[in-house]
Amino acid sequence: MIQNDILKMAEYSGIAYQAIQPECSNIRLKVIDDPETDIQCILRQKGNTLCISFRGTDSLKDFITDVQFWKKKIPYDNHNSRIRVHSGFIERYKKRQIRDCIRFCITENIEKIQLTGHSYGAALAVLCAVDLQYHFPKKDYEVFLFGCPRVGNRAFASSYNKRIFKTLRFENGNDLVTKIPFCLLGYCHVGTKVHIGRKRIAGIYSIGQHFCQKYYAGLLGFEQ
Repeated sequence: MIQNDILKMAEYSGIAYQAIQPECSNIRLKVIDDPETDIQCILRQKGNTLCISFRGTDSLKDFITDVQFWKKKIPYDNHNSRIRVHSGFIERYKKRQIRDCIRFCITENIEKIQLTGHSYGAALAVLCAVDLQYHFPKKDYEVFLFGCPRVGNRAFASSYNKRIFKTLRFENGNDLVTKIPFCLLGYCHVGTKVHIGRKRIAGIYSIGQHFCQKYYAGLLGFEQ
């Protein structure tokens, strides 16, 4: 069953890049497409399960957000915390038209919440997952990350991993994006790493292996 969920989440991560989302008769669909932040988030509810998928980098505005890693911020104004996260990612996610809209969709009948995304979308899924778990701790959370960059410091990763242990982080081959921002800047990955695709070669990096189709092929056992 978990294999089917992984492939489904990979598909949702890729579909998030599309301007028009496919609809199914037994799935409730909601699309958040915000022009200010350029974030696209798709929520699909089937029975008591809600899936939240975020689009990855797809515009100049997204790219500018990606490179704002030199400055880390406290995510939710707890100034006594040692936790720090990527400035660009958190500032976009915390916008009311994104964060509040997602939280409004968490109804009592929802028991499981699955979150996914590719690249920048995976980073947003991380921030959203830990935010929702804090406000809705009785829900069951599963997180599937594809080509995810590092999001926060070691304190953030430690806190995240204790709260959302069901997080699989897929790295395809020598995908460059999974290596940034660099550890030397104080960043640390979350979740359990699952390597797919080509064998990892130290010191070799590839942007071509970052694309969604490469991740899908890697999950199916095809190296490209």
